[in-house]
Amino acid sequence: MDEEKRTFSRIPVRLKGHIRPMRSIDSPQRFSGDSGFQESSGTALFKGSQLPEELTRFLSEVDRKLDQIIGMLSKETVRSDFPVDIEIMEISGAGVKFRSSHQFEPNAPLEMVMVLNQLPVQLASSKGRILKKEPDTELYRFEFVDMRGSDMETIVQFVFKQQRELIRNSKM
Repeated sequence: MDEEKRTFSRIPVRLKGHIRPMRSIDSPQRFSGDSGFQESSGTALFKGSQLPEELTRFLSEVDRKLDQIIGMLSKETVRSDFPVDIEIMEISGAGVKFRSSHQFEPNAPLEMVMVLNQLPVQLASSKGRILKKEPDTELYRFEFVDMRGSDMETIVQFVFKQQRELIRNSKM
């Protein structure tokens, strides 16, 4: 996240997130969801099944709604496991800048879960550490230290998608 070593694009956002303090960065990660940018597998599942088109559409819709319900339930589980709510103000593949009324020390090891999308729910997580606190604010810089490849992919794709949206909106 340092200006000199930055290799990822960062974008301004307003996302919800949740943090839990860790004893050590080597502690096991608690969040274990696979959050890749995946379309509902319903259409792929039924392709070539020789089911009537109406039934395929119905089953795909049921699958989509079940995904939403499961996503909402997992958000509640995340809230109980990650007691500190944060507001993410900036995100990149290297880390985030977030706001919190909770006080953190530099180098504090934390696990963070980010809510990238509300519906369908899309979560990404990482273990990391506080780099610094912005002077006279409640803003912290958090560096991703240990992240699964699927979560990194999700975040990078999210950033690219938001950048494309910003470019589209600026041309209008």
